[in-house]
Amino acid sequence: MTAKKIFKTFKSDLAPVGFYFDIFGTEIFKIPIMPIPMRIDKLVKGESTFFILPDITKINRLIDKLALVLNMKSFLLTGLKNLINFAKKKFQEKTLLNLNKEIITRWFENSLALKAEIPSLTKDFTFLISKFLKSYAYCENKCIDYKNEEYHLEHIKYCENVISYFKRRIEGNELQIIHKESKLTVKLYKEKNNQYYPEIVSIDVNDLKNDKKRFMNFVPYLIYDDIIDVFSYNKKLLMENSQNTIDLKIWNNNSIINKRSNIKKDKFGKILKNFELKRFDLEILL
Repeated sequence: MTAKKIFKTFKSDLAPVGFYFDIFGTEIFKIPIMPIPMRIDKLVKGESTFFILPDITKINRLIDKLALVLNMKSFLLTGLKNLINFAKKKFQEKTLLNLNKEIITRWFENSLALKAEIPSLTKDFTFLISKFLKSYAYCENKCIDYKNEEYHLEHIKYCENVISYFKRRIEGNELQIIHKESKLTVKLYKEKNNQYYPEIVSIDVNDLKNDKKRFMNFVPYLIYDDIIDVFSYNKKLLMENSQNTIDLKIWNNNSIINKRSNIKKDKFGKILKNFELKRFDLEILL
């Protein structure tokens, strides 16, 4: 069976992917900055994925308050590299072939060309990153590490906060989008006979590569459901084993997060611009 048949895609599918700090590393994800949803269909066919970015201004204000530095570019590129490595592994398992660089390059360039606004998802991934940074700062300021019970409890609290937030988002059943150049509030799902039916949402998307505007679709309910599943599983692992977490030094050692006195502070605007516009960043990923 060909890759085209195995990995079905639709041209109108926006395929949003955001990134978050996970608390468990694995053999393939040694630095656990993870994409969610963990979908690879667009990547393995060289089609575009929409990258959900946080509110840079709010994150910048938070790290100032916490006296931290976040290298946003390293954060994003690490998440993208993890996604690519995962795609390579799954592609080989299903096709017995290697995913070639030309396809990955085409995917990366097509993805960077997509510009759209989804205010609710921007807010939600800002929350995800912010909660982790607050937990990180708490542990750093109290000088506790992964061997300490308080460290462990702080990560359980992080998971609980994320689960509660996204459950409220689903219960509220509202999403803000930009459609036909106007901000609209749409539903995440329809309810009928105590069953939930996720809505397909359409938004305006600028395709800079082809110099045209497109209407593209996605299912936001599934993103929230995935986040709840991930953090519920993380909480379960933490509850089962008090040593089951990651040493925060991994972020320091890879110059992703640190105390302000230990690393040069970069301006988010510059980091974001470089991430969006510089093709050479792909070399870091490959």
